[in-house]
Amino acid sequence: MSIKMDLADTLVKEKLANLPEKILEWAYEELMKQAELMKGYAQVYVPVDTGSLRDSIRVERGGEGLHWRQVRVRAGGYVVNPKSRRLVDYALHVELRTPFMRPAFEVVRETIATMIQSEVVQKANE
Repeated sequence: MSIKMDLADTLVKEKLANLPEKILEWAYEELMKQAELMKGYAQVYVPVDTGSLRDSIRVERGGEGLHWRQVRVRAGGYVVNPKSRRLVDYALHVELRTPFMRPAFEVVRETIATMIQSEVVQKANE
């Protein structure tokens, strides 16, 4: 099998120039979908007392410079526990006793790996 392209063709040049950005945009959108799914599973798996830890599970996106497309699923902070009247800060302790983030990640891990391995090739051919 061989692939032949006229690299002098303006359209081919534009497609090649835009390829990294197209793949990054697509991958970011797909990672956001998987992160939202992971968040939902983590909220199901987390042990619930007051619901504060469950309510603190969120998807964060951002970063600086070349890392502006970072996607994280995090727990803790931003929510006040009604019993202690303090911000939820015990997510790691709960995770060690009753894992909820790791099992949630395991649900989406295969989809992410497949997406990166197979779909990127398809995007490169668009």
